[in-house]
Amino acid sequence: MSQSAVEAFGLTCDFNGKIIEILYDNLGIVDFVKPGIPFQNVLDEGSTQKASDFIKKIKDEDAVYDWELNLGFKGELINIHVSGLLVNHNILIFGAQSLDDTFNIMEGMARINNEQTNVLRGVFKYFTAHLRDKEAKEGKIYGELGRLNNELTNAQRELTKKNIQLTQLNQQKEMLIKEVHHRVKNNLMIISSLLNLQSNYLKDEESREIFKESQNRAKSMALIHERLYRSTDLKNIEFKEYITTLANDLYRNYVSDPNKVRLQMNIDDVNIDINSAIPLGLILNELITNSMKHAFPDGREGTISISFGKKDDGFILNVSDDGVGFPAGLDYTKTDSLGMQLVSSLTSQINGTIELDRDHGTKFTIIFKEIGL
Repeated sequence: MSQSAVEAFGLTCDFNGKIIEILYDNLGIVDFVKPGIPFQNVLDEGSTQKASDFIKKIKDEDAVYDWELNLGFKGELINIHVSGLLVNHNILIFGAQSLDDTFNIMEGMARINNEQTNVLRGVFKYFTAHLRDKEAKEGKIYGELGRLNNELTNAQRELTKKNIQLTQLNQQKEMLIKEVHHRVKNNLMIISSLLNLQSNYLKDEESREIFKESQNRAKSMALIHERLYRSTDLKNIEFKEYITTLANDLYRNYVSDPNKVRLQMNIDDVNIDINSAIPLGLILNELITNSMKHAFPDGREGTISISFGKKDDGFILNVSDDGVGFPAGLDYTKTDSLGMQLVSSLTSQINGTIELDRDHGTKFTIIFKEIGL
């Protein structure tokens, strides 16, 4: 590219940025830029402070490469690329509308023999060579950044693909677990129905009662699996809803006159892990059944109370009644009753403790922490 074809300018300033001489102008700034005015005044007001910083940086570092400033003339703003350097205590500034044009004008001026000293030509050659080398190095850096960006993009794409696969696998796993809970629930209900059918063939009431109790135990476990099947949380269940449903089902089965035997419940909204929920459900089934069957003989009136909630870092369950009370002198841990044996065994299974209060009827208190906590 010939020098005359490059729309650019070159000028010298003193240390304060005041223009000394216009060395080259093919951009038209000579019409309004005169020696003696500050270089900052050549620019748009928005670039004035940046131009002052540009002059200061040249003085601090001897040379500054490719700053972008806005030049305001002929009624419009022109974005220019400027570079500058110190030569013989003066500041040389070159600007053009592109970085390549800035290189070309500087290289062109370095080839001029008249009005330029050999030292100045050498400075031009060194500075433009330095800029070209810096541009090449930056090109390599940008190329490397581009390569790393491509690798990062590919890695992100692969990670997204893996996440989609994991999400799909997790959804499949949840579906399988739900299906397992559904089938277990169905199988337990089938067992309950079979026990009910079989009990119809029994003649003595005691045997029929044993079958009924076994049927309710199966139902208590089936109810937990039904809750898990319908829940979005496949490991925990809302125990308030579970206790309410279980207690009401047992109440309908055993209490013939709701006006005489009342059911009160005070249940906190808590979630219980399945490992604790199943044995705890069976414990509830036995204690509630025991109160409904034995606490109010001969039409006696009374209340069965159930409470459950958090206590410190564990849980506390109370099942009580104001009926005839647990038989005096009978050790519930050594009784022949299958129900009480289950209560003791299952309480140990959930690492809990059980207490019996015989005052004012019967009150069982079970305190435990969730298994695995």
